[in-house]
Amino acid sequence: MNRKDIIKYLKKYNFNPKKYLVINGAAMVLYGFKEETPNIDIATTKEYKTELLKTYNCVLENMENDTYLIDDIISFGNNNYKRNKEYIECFPVIKLTDLILLKQKLNRPKDKRDLKIIFDKLK
Repeated sequence: MNRKDIIKYLKKYNFNPKKYLVINGAAMVLYGFKEETPNIDIATTKEYKTELLKTYNCVLENMENDTYLIDDIISFGNNNYKRNKEYIECFPVIKLTDLILLKQKLNRPKDKRDLKIIFDKLK
């Protein structure tokens, strides 16, 4: 999913911009650090997560992280929701400094690769 696809789907779902933010790979694409990502990860407020679960036909994606999928496109949960956000093309995206901290915290192999990409491009 490239930048154009991400924007298309975010417009389609029309989530409340005060209650979610784009994180992980989709944030990296919107910032221009990557060309594509397999899905759109969003973090929500606790209340908005409950609202999304009632509104959409959601599938449990990861029990340990308590994340859900909408249409195999949107992955959401409220564990990484932060109020610090920037707006890219009117969509709330995790601030770059918080994205770096999140990637460091997750520390998975793909997060280490993503951090290298971010730091290399920021040089």
